Amino acid sequence: MTQPTPASPSPAETSADEGTRLARERTSLALDRSFLALERTLMAWLRTSLSMISFGFTLVKFFEFLEDQRHGPIVGRLGRIWLPTSVGTTMILIGTGALILAIIQHRHRVAALRREGLPPQWSLALSVSTLVAMLGVFVLLSLAVE
Repeated sequence: MTQPTPASPSPAETSADEGTRLARERTSLALDRSFLALERTLMAWLRTSLSMISFGFTLVKFFEFLEDQRHGPIVGRLGRIWLPTSVGTTMILIGTGALILAIIQHRHRVAALRREGLPPQWSLALSVSTLVAMLGVFVLLSLAVE
């Protein structure tokens, strides 16, 4: 007795299988694109925060230099005395705070993508951002100690 040969799939079934495969592939690529967009966004926050931290540190040192040159406090046009560290420290605080919030936001959004199927992967932008945030905290602490 001969066994019946399996029927070849109909063109509609072949088309549906191909469509399913393409849909899965597109979803995987969409997750990768979304992850890369999150990385670019974090790098933009990193650049902005690093600029604010370095500009703030420069302002602190510049105001200290002016105070040393004038042998007294810096008085503005309206008679207000400018503390050398107030403006610069505020810039450093804003830059560091913004970077820390950007890191938290990045981690939450990557976790959401992982729930959708993104495989775990290493993030250079996250690592560098974390190091720069720690640098910002260190700069703030070093100015507070002076």
